[in-house]
Amino acid sequence: MPVVVCRTCGKEFHAKPGRIAMGKAKYCSRACSSASRRAASPVPCAWCQQLMIPRRNNQKFCSRTCSAAALHAAQFQKQTDQRTCKQCGTAFIPASVTDHYCSTRCRKAARTGGGPSFGLFEDPWASGAIPPDRYGRDLYRTPDTGLGF
Repeated sequence: MPVVVCRTCGKEFHAKPGRIAMGKAKYCSRACSSASRRAASPVPCAWCQQLMIPRRNNQKFCSRTCSAAALHAAQFQKQTDQRTCKQCGTAFIPASVTDHYCSTRCRKAARTGGGPSFGLFEDPWASGAIPPDRYGRDLYRTPDTGLGF
């Protein structure tokens, strides 16, 4: 059997040629294999850019102080970000990233105000979006009292 060098400790060990061909003969023992997964490369802190070795896969900050500072800065940025309402044009501070209207009234007015998209219970035949039947008999259009047209 061929001799392979362990990637963690550097010890030489014997491995079957099939395992070497599949790329599985990398470590001499399970302890070396798990140690290689635990050893992480240093990454910069998202706030202070100091190099750190993360304890978890999703760790972004080197300390709680940096995490709190970044959270405070994000909240301050969120408060100072102003947008204009798409309905009335007034400036407002959005409560979330997806807010486009300054109030519920403007959001409802924009939704029911017409335009290319239809409101919830608007008649598409009356608005002209669906052309009338060219033979004068529209067999598919029947009055619907529940929707109001």
